[in-house]
Amino acid sequence: MRAILLIGANFVRSQWIVLTIMLTYVTGIAIVFGIHSQPSEVLFFLQLHTYYAIILSALIAVPAIQNERKSRRILAVLSKGIYRWQYLAGLLSGCAMISALFCLAVGAATLFLARQVAMPMEGLPSFMAALFFGCMATASVALFCSILLHPLIALGGASIVLLLPLAIEAHGWHVTRALFPVASIARAVLEWSLGSDFRHPIHTHGLGRMAVASLIQAVLFLICSAVAFTRRDITTALE
Repeated sequence: MRAILLIGANFVRSQWIVLTIMLTYVTGIAIVFGIHSQPSEVLFFLQLHTYYAIILSALIAVPAIQNERKSRRILAVLSKGIYRWQYLAGLLSGCAMISALFCLAVGAATLFLARQVAMPMEGLPSFMAALFFGCMATASVALFCSILLHPLIALGGASIVLLLPLAIEAHGWHVTRALFPVASIARAVLEWSLGSDFRHPIHTHGLGRMAVASLIQAVLFLICSAVAFTRRDITTALE
């Protein structure tokens, strides 16, 4: 476990530019929204950054392995007796740490804006926890696709997997939300309204079940990634 956390922390350090831009952006946009803010604008802020969080987790995870292979850092890490599944788990934990920071920043900004307009926010911690696990599931899917495909194609592949229920439901078919927790979490924030529904989202939308389903999906795709990664040649430098 220690090796996994160290790999994750090292990955976070390598993304310091992304972290700086991310936190500066959230702080700046929260200040802008805070000027003459209205309840509808607070809800829009949360909806918008819910999708940003999901997209960010995919964008960070997709190029992770390719960048590690280009820098040859992956060979240095694995030469120290680290198993490949531990290495992948470390990258996923790093993505989770970055997602956690973004979710905390968005949650704090939303709480700040809500207090500006005296808007009830009892359900915010539950939603941010579910969003965090949804970001973990997104990163796990993106990591799996990046092992099999070029990063640009992998991003499209991960998007298809995560957004598949939207295409299925467009044809009038019902999809169990637990099978696609990321899409369900993203849909839940759009279904919220100003008032009682927003105060108790954990009961209204079953976000607790979606968080558990997201965690299960993250673990399953991590296992699939580990199996696929054992068959990949990591000694060849990528162009």
